[in-house]
Amino acid sequence: MAKLCISLTGNTIARNLEVLERYRNLVDMAELRVDYLDPEEQFYVRLFPEKAGMPVMLTVRRFADGGKFLQGEAVRLVIIAKALAFADQDRRKNFAYVDIEHDLQVPSIQEAARTFGTRIIRSYHCNKGFPENIDSIWRDISSSPYEIPKLSVMVNGIAETDKLIRFFSARPKGEDRIVVGMGDYGFCTRVLTQLTGSMLSYSSAVNAGLSPTGAGQIDAEALSDIYRVKEIDSAWKLYGILGGPAVINSLSPSIHNAAFAANGMRSVYVPFPADDMDAFMRLADLLNLQGFSVTVPFKERILTQLETMSSEVKKIGACNTLVRTPTGWAGHNTDAYGFRKALLEFLGVTKLDGMRASIIGAGGAAKAVACVLHEFGVNACVINRNMNKAKHLAETYGFQWSGVTERAVHLVEKHNDLIIQTTPIGMTGGTPGDPLEWYELHGTEAIFETIYNPTRTPLLVRAEAAGCRTTNGMGMLRGQASAQFSLFTGLEHPDNLDT
Repeated sequence: MAKLCISLTGNTIARNLEVLERYRNLVDMAELRVDYLDPEEQFYVRLFPEKAGMPVMLTVRRFADGGKFLQGEAVRLVIIAKALAFADQDRRKNFAYVDIEHDLQVPSIQEAARTFGTRIIRSYHCNKGFPENIDSIWRDISSSPYEIPKLSVMVNGIAETDKLIRFFSARPKGEDRIVVGMGDYGFCTRVLTQLTGSMLSYSSAVNAGLSPTGAGQIDAEALSDIYRVKEIDSAWKLYGILGGPAVINSLSPSIHNAAFAANGMRSVYVPFPADDMDAFMRLADLLNLQGFSVTVPFKERILTQLETMSSEVKKIGACNTLVRTPTGWAGHNTDAYGFRKALLEFLGVTKLDGMRASIIGAGGAAKAVACVLHEFGVNACVINRNMNKAKHLAETYGFQWSGVTERAVHLVEKHNDLIIQTTPIGMTGGTPGDPLEWYELHGTEAIFETIYNPTRTPLLVRAEAAGCRTTNGMGMLRGQASAQFSLFTGLEHPDNLDT
């Protein structure tokens, strides 16, 4: 099991100690990022380990390697030397680790570290992506039996995530090493450290107002409370959510991981931002994912990967849930269930007789929405920028349709009891804006926004100001996630979880 390390990036020693108190019960060790300290503070870090009262890593990262230190190499070496040179025989008062780069060879510093029990972390930073010469890089930084090799890679796509995990999964476990996949595509390596054999996972203190030290680094509270990163081992079952870049902001991990924890299950659910579905599917097999959710833009593309599909998937033409079976992936759709439940709760009815509705969008979520509205006998229209997709979805159910043209305004005016917005426009991490900006709201419409992050999109803000009844997609999310949890585990999703 990995240790959880918090990177402290306050500008003063006192500020870092104050922040450390907040996280003390969650983390195993702290990294003091001296390069974030004010210059006048940098020469007084010697007493920090004793004041911290836990193992501390000393790091003075130069700018070329992604750090903040700009004062020159000579000054940096003096700071490191002063932090180690007068080390105490009581090792609890010394830095437990010092992180120095692969090309920094200073015998006096290395000897001082070894003499007083400070372990050297020999780090290499690949800030431009996965290195083609990873074998030689790893061989160089792991050549000393007295040092801990560390490789940090900016992961620029899901295929590079796969490469990074495959490289280290083929290496012997039990060796001391640190592996970090930086960026959103590398996020899973921060949670699933057992896949690379990393001895620790770096976390930030962003909830306390400090900056993260690397792209994709999240708060220690999230890694500890949501992902239970210190408990995960190779026996845990793995689940996740596949989506575009915005999936890193999904609340699904909070919902599913809370349910796993409440049921005492050794399982974890992780977001997988992906730019290539086939590369993700290879990674899913490598990780032996037991199941995963699917969101924009893969709900329709994923159909080619299914060995079997539920009647809902066949009817709707989109899939948001995959479950591993002995014969291959089984596809399900829980969006329709989640939307149906949330819609009736929002409107406070059990029937939709005589209602006229507009569906904005024609993707996977819109397909589930159209199916439900058709089941209720709603007279609906479909509006989408891609007119071919609008036409195909609408004609499936005998609905009217339009591109975003003057005809769209006319159709929505005739179908405005209920407006369901299903596109990702306005989503956190997605395209900003109001996808219905071309339609003037009258205040009589009921607006259902399938986006839940942010809780109030530009459309909902405008709709509320116009006097419309509104709801975001949180109810739909919880409903479809509850059904997914049952498909994943065979259990009922626990009620009243604080997520």
